[in-house]
Amino acid sequence: MIWFICIGVLVILAIPWKMDVTHHVLKSKKVQKNVNICILADLHCRRFGKKQSRIMKIVKKIHPDIIVIPGDLFDYERDYEICFELIEQLKSYPVLYVWGNHERFIEGDMPELIRRLKDMGVHVLENRSEVLLGVEWIGLMDLGREPKMTKEQFEKTAITDLYRVVLSHRPHYLSFYNSIPCDLILSGHAHGGQWCIPFTKIGLYAPQQGIFPKYTHGIYDLKGKKMFVSRGLASGTPKIPRLFNNPEIGWITIEKEEN
Repeated sequence: MIWFICIGVLVILAIPWKMDVTHHVLKSKKVQKNVNICILADLHCRRFGKKQSRIMKIVKKIHPDIIVIPGDLFDYERDYEICFELIEQLKSYPVLYVWGNHERFIEGDMPELIRRLKDMGVHVLENRSEVLLGVEWIGLMDLGREPKMTKEQFEKTAITDLYRVVLSHRPHYLSFYNSIPCDLILSGHAHGGQWCIPFTKIGLYAPQQGIFPKYTHGIYDLKGKKMFVSRGLASGTPKIPRLFNNPEIGWITIEKEEN
């Protein structure tokens, strides 16, 4: 009987009941004022409360200057309207969006989905750059298992010498990220390792990284630049739930560093 109780308690603890908020502060002389960024990765057409109320409750507390969606907003064989519920709730904020690998699975639907996003005011960055809040934002569409882009091709998308943030869904492009001129990379995709070792944030598996992946959550140093990997909001498939791995909303503050 005690074993059944222990297993039951473990299962209850494993279920992602709450939503985590992870805050990191970075400093740079390139920004003229502080910039608050909210990262909403890997929604996968999932609903978190009526009209995405669980997400919006946290977003309103963070009071971000900008919302970033680094891929896998949509997913195949799911209800796209769930995603537009979230976008509708975010309409008072600038929102940036790039493709993830799951958008590749629905490539035939993407032109219409992108049209709707743009009509709702979303900045869809398909291998291009925009300047907002004194920061240059470069969005890369999903580049495949290995990045199908060179440093030279990337540099053609850059338009300023401002603080440069790259939105790119997959975190494992280490050689590519180390080669490109930028200050911060925002990604998701790894889902925090999907199943974490209890009471740790050590994930068991991530696509393209394998067992015990290294780049699953938090801030990483990459040769003078930073990469933030969000644990994201949902799993890629309901058949493989997250365990000991709460949904996460990322929050990064870039502070002006005084000379």
